[in-house]
Amino acid sequence: MKQLSVSQNKWLKSIHILAVGIWVTTGLVMFLLHFMRSRIETGEQLYLMNQIIHFIDMKILVPAAVLCLITGWIYSQFTKWGYLKHGWITFKWIITLSIIIIGTLFSGPWIEEMVKISGELGLKALNSVEYQRIDKYQTLMGVCMNGTLIITIFISVFKPKRANK
Repeated sequence: MKQLSVSQNKWLKSIHILAVGIWVTTGLVMFLLHFMRSRIETGEQLYLMNQIIHFIDMKILVPAAVLCLITGWIYSQFTKWGYLKHGWITFKWIITLSIIIIGTLFSGPWIEEMVKISGELGLKALNSVEYQRIDKYQTLMGVCMNGTLIITIFISVFKPKRANK
């Protein structure tokens, strides 16, 4: 299998790290925006906040996650690291794919639903059982996803080996 040159590897690593940084940062920003709720005074503000979260998700976070997946694939395909050669790489693949799939199936649709509900109900959305349920799940999902991504960054740096038995 053809290997990347040193220069190509540096470019790939830079793009991969940048994509991961954007992915984690936008996830944290989306999570932290929820704490702005105490300052919301109108339905328009709530709706706008949900639209901003949706925009960040679809226009920044999702492309960063996909770019991370693509650069990870290139790394596995064209460097010595491979796909399953090391346990920490296998873990990264499982986490990356899981978060992208879970985000696609749950988080993204929940954000869209929050935009819809706040657009229809305005500030009364905060009292809506459905809105509160989705918000609770979305907040929990955000903590879990971002926490797992941050752990994955440390695993990428420290590259732990399986303990000897």
